[in-house]
Amino acid sequence: MRSVAEYLERATQFDDLAASASVEVLRKRYADIAACYRLLAKDREWLISTGAIEAEQTALGH
Repeated sequence: MRSVAEYLERATQFDDLAASASVEVLRKRYADIAACYRLLAKDREWLISTGAIEAEQTALGH
């Protein structure tokens, strides 16, 4: 499972793709995917805060 930071990193990557895309359809698609990754990060943060899942481990703890 990915960490909150990994989801946010992927969102940033898709934001960058959206910003550099010359085709409007791709720009929108990449922006939508970035938004989905931010939602995943938010949901994971909430699950951690409620105790439904454990907090993320360090890089060595994966």
